[in-house]
Amino acid sequence: MPERITLDRKEFEAFIKDNQALVANSEQLMKKIDELENNNRQLREELNSTRAKLESLEVTAAGSSRQADDAIKSARETVARIIRETDKRLSA
Repeated sequence: MPERITLDRKEFEAFIKDNQALVANSEQLMKKIDELENNNRQLREELNSTRAKLESLEVTAAGSSRQADDAIKSARETVARIIRETDKRLSA
């Protein structure tokens, strides 16, 4: 096997130029990947935060709904009692 390799200078320079272009493109792609990973991380954090807020709102809404149901039940009981009392007084 020969210890010396002969290359055409123009071919070698073209190879170097292509190689440099590939390295530059690779660096741009890596930078873009880093940006996308950061965006993905931020979006995941926002999603988790929004989910937590939604869960909190659901708990609050459920509590408010129970309070409203209790208030309506109490009002119905009061109206029913007033109607019974009124019927008793009118019957007497």
